[in-house]
Amino acid sequence: MIFTGTVSPATTEAYVDHAFTVPAGTKRVTVTLEYNKPGMCQLYLSVFAPDNYRGSRMMPAAIGPVSLALDLSESAASLGGIAGAITAGEWRAQLDLERTAFTVDYQLKIELSDLEPVGQPIQTMATLETAIQTAGWYRGELHSHSTHSDGREDVAAVVASAVHHKLDFISLTDHFTTAGWAELERLAPANLCVMRGLEITGHRGHANLHGLGTWVKPFVDEPQSWSINDAARAAHAQGALFCVNHPFALDLGWRYHEFDWGLCDLLEIYHHQEGEGNTRQLALWDEMLRAGQRITGVAGIDSHDPFRGRHRLGQVVTVVHADALEPQAILSGLKRGTAYVSLGTELSFTAKSGSGQADMGETLLAENTVQLEIKLTRLEYPARLVVLKNGWYYTHVDLPASVAQTVTLEDNDVMNGYYRLEVYARAVQGQIGSGREWAQTLCLSNPIYIEAIQ
Repeated sequence: MIFTGTVSPATTEAYVDHAFTVPAGTKRVTVTLEYNKPGMCQLYLSVFAPDNYRGSRMMPAAIGPVSLALDLSESAASLGGIAGAITAGEWRAQLDLERTAFTVDYQLKIELSDLEPVGQPIQTMATLETAIQTAGWYRGELHSHSTHSDGREDVAAVVASAVHHKLDFISLTDHFTTAGWAELERLAPANLCVMRGLEITGHRGHANLHGLGTWVKPFVDEPQSWSINDAARAAHAQGALFCVNHPFALDLGWRYHEFDWGLCDLLEIYHHQEGEGNTRQLALWDEMLRAGQRITGVAGIDSHDPFRGRHRLGQVVTVVHADALEPQAILSGLKRGTAYVSLGTELSFTAKSGSGQADMGETLLAENTVQLEIKLTRLEYPARLVVLKNGWYYTHVDLPASVAQTVTLEDNDVMNGYYRLEVYARAVQGQIGSGREWAQTLCLSNPIYIEAIQ
């Protein structure tokens, strides 16, 4: 069975569907999308059975002949695909046209067989037992990809890199698909907490869903039927967290202007690929915090190659205080905001007023004076500690490289709002700048909130 079609810059549909019938007795379905890609033409393939989603394929960086295939059976599936019963009835192949600068012809081939595939891995979920049941600070990665979407390495390599770089937790956030979850849970050692994630790869921005139980529909570009807000609510219904990714990444940045920011749990305030966009992300975060949105700032490598270059795991981490090293505890710590972003430096940040005390993510009832206590360890460079009050500069302290430093500050002008911290390696003498250049980042705290007692 073969379908043909054409996409062009004039195509107005976000998705192009091709329906096909799978008769009873079919044991294997193979769907292949082929087209020649002269340049920017982002065309992705997804397949749906009558009752569920069965996987996605993408090759966004490819140029020339492109072939995207999903090979599905009850016991096995190819990369990006979900194994499961081959249900008789009407199936659907969906082509997701994110954008194209060219007119491109495509061919969609459907093959049905009564023979099971041979030699493909069986997808089975593992039962994980967490090695650490005590409260503590845990380091991890919240944005990673494997060959189940557009990553360069398989899930085994992602796990190996996370172990090598001594991460405590990792969220696998392949685009569209949940196909990597089974491998992740099967391969992870007991002391690596793994969370089921998925990246919504929309036409106007990307978002990670962390801590899912089942697949959430990520196709949000026909808002009359399913919007970005619907996807966020569906994630929350499972107890998962919604994270806005790299919001200033130009045409991959956040343009869902109808998004309800009250549905946002996390925001990437440091993205390892985004350069100066990180400065804008901090400004956006402060705008949301001043508006009363308690959004936790997190980091993301956005790793597509876990052992090499800027995509290597471990270069920046989100550090979370959790009651145990297990998914729900990590998610609770993230939601609470007891977390910070680190490129090596470790942080303790508390605020006191009278007999009250608060840590990151907590609220301090304050009267007359607020005392901030900041402890920094592993300061490998001379550093500048910047204190922000309600998103505006409050003060800074220059510190020498040292094993540990403690800074205590007092603010007698108590008002509703928050304090947060930024720590940067100090620039070489004579270099022009504010001392807050993104490339020098060592550590970013989450806020401590202040409620002034009148």
